[in-house]
Amino acid sequence: MIEPLARRMGRLYPLKSGCGPLANAAFFRWLDPAGGSDAEVSLVGGKAVVPSGDYVGRAMRYVGDLDPKVSWVIDRVVQPGDVTLDIGSNLGLVSLRLAARVGAQGHVHAFDPQPRMQDYFRRTLALNPGTPITLHPIGLGTETATLELAVPGHNAGSASLTQQMAARPGVELVKVPVRALDDYAAEIGLTRIDFIKMDVEGFEAQVIEGARDLLSRTRPKVIVFEENSPDPVTGLSPALQALLDLDYDLFALPKRLFRVALSPLSAGLPAHDYVAVSRDAGAAVRAALDL
Repeated sequence: MIEPLARRMGRLYPLKSGCGPLANAAFFRWLDPAGGSDAEVSLVGGKAVVPSGDYVGRAMRYVGDLDPKVSWVIDRVVQPGDVTLDIGSNLGLVSLRLAARVGAQGHVHAFDPQPRMQDYFRRTLALNPGTPITLHPIGLGTETATLELAVPGHNAGSASLTQQMAARPGVELVKVPVRALDDYAAEIGLTRIDFIKMDVEGFEAQVIEGARDLLSRTRPKVIVFEENSPDPVTGLSPALQALLDLDYDLFALPKRLFRVALSPLSAGLPAHDYVAVSRDAGAAVRAALDL
């Protein structure tokens, strides 16, 4: 009785940040102390199967979102018929939301190399027959390779292909296939991209480098991505610099409580999420983002 009520109350969470910490707080852990059961949850875009003991899984179960400010960007700029990429799709939270936005005439290409998350994602797709999502069970990088993915036990969403994560204690190392998106897109006939969400835990620069030709040709209107390690001198990480070189304007997406607002990098606001807007994007896209 308490658990369904907690889910309903969690959906009323009004703030634009903090879904993960809230859903993983002591009260919600008390509702499922073992953290071992799977749960079927309703989200924007459909239903999903999630592991309740996982950090992202708890957020999906009890709040229905992980990062409302990223959801705000998606809802503002993704249009029916768009072709979108969810790079680092994890349990499918963003993929389902994208699918709801693009509709039957659009498509969502979801990429994740983690076998356990792929299993959950496939179960989610089975709950939503006909949804315009294709799961690609690979990681993206600079070239064709087999790399070690470091997976923390409590939060599979923070799994990373970086050596820094692999060196941390308490992670499981899983060998996974990695491809350059330039090569893979040619194989599957991907010639149009309107929007990209990327969350690859420190591997952003490698993904962009392996997709440089495709990004130059398709010119996605908006790329929203996580970046946790800007250069201490320039303030620009390799990923940020690469997108500048590809003629994107960059904006920080800082944590806010009640109102989402993008900030020019020159404002110096601390942020871990960024939005890149193509200089080819029309005025309607910039207006949608309040730029």
